[in-house]
Amino acid sequence: MMFRHVMVPYDGSDHAKNALNYAKDLVAGDADAKLSVVHAVPSSYMGVDRMGTDGALDGVPYGMLDYEEYQGVVKRVLDEAQKRVAEDLADLGDRAQVEAVAGASPADALSRYAEEHDCDLIVMGRRGLGAIRGMLGSVSFGVLRATEVPVLTVK
Repeated sequence: MMFRHVMVPYDGSDHAKNALNYAKDLVAGDADAKLSVVHAVPSSYMGVDRMGTDGALDGVPYGMLDYEEYQGVVKRVLDEAQKRVAEDLADLGDRAQVEAVAGASPADALSRYAEEHDCDLIVMGRRGLGAIRGMLGSVSFGVLRATEVPVLTVK
């Protein structure tokens, strides 16, 4: 298979579910291929805005959120995401993992994850509403602009 590590940004929307199903089909025939389902936690979710991202932990400025609080928020989001997709990923066994990442924006966090984890492809949902930004959605548009990893959008 051409793709060994496929990442699917996942927010629970119907578009994300469609992307997850498509990505599962891509890796299903290759026992060595793996799938990472990644839920992005924007820093604003933790009460942190975009200011001061130099010297930050995953885009969250030190001093704005203590490390235990940060870990707690990411763990809660990860637990929720794992519950939402556990049944959908059961057939892939240990070839599928669910992760949560935090960053100044979901697009930045997702792009960074894909590059740091050597993903070959990002498969993500899109809204399909009209003009480019509206058609893709702001997160998919942001990921397309922020990464060198190929991105496949699924409606």
